[in-house]
Amino acid sequence: MKMIDAIETVLKANNSEDEPGFLGEFTLAGRLASRGEIAVCGLDGGDHYTFSDIADGLHEVYLAYDWNDERGATVSAVALVAAGTGPEALVDADWEEASDDVNELSESASAICSTTPDNLVIGGALRRTAGFAEAADPADHATAAFEAQQEAGSRTPLLDVLVDPASGANALVFPTCDFTANSILVGRDASGAGVGIFWSNFDG
Repeated sequence: MKMIDAIETVLKANNSEDEPGFLGEFTLAGRLASRGEIAVCGLDGGDHYTFSDIADGLHEVYLAYDWNDERGATVSAVALVAAGTGPEALVDADWEEASDDVNELSESASAICSTTPDNLVIGGALRRTAGFAEAADPADHATAAFEAQQEAGSRTPLLDVLVDPASGANALVFPTCDFTANSILVGRDASGAGVGIFWSNFDG
């Protein structure tokens, strides 16, 4: 079994065949060097959950990209797979719904990240990095970068930004068109160790 098949199997098992919680297709977008609690949120850092279930490490991040001829590419779900976790372990894990309130995204750009310097919201942390530092608004800068990537032929626009040089923690910034992630699944193995976190059922 391939990892993307395992991710889709978990989502379909916790949703329905007709509405699996995502649109488009998953792809391995990058890796998150996590340091501390992990979150997916809009660049303004609105209300969102943070999770300490996954140990610090270099984790794979899969994004479900949907395509619209007018809007271009947008992400409809995020799957973080803990370092060292295989597809079978992902499917065999115990998955629990962890969201009983709103997890806000941004209509233009959101990010998956971990602890930021001085505990800044992700947009504030990005402002300290090259490129974003000169921009009037982090979301506008990200949107312009996504548009440039798509004009160059990409169907999976993404920014991988080092937000904390001291620890090596990065953030993956991606295009979104929804305001909330209405489902967050946390998977744990038989020992209780976290193996993955899936954000899905985006709505806006």
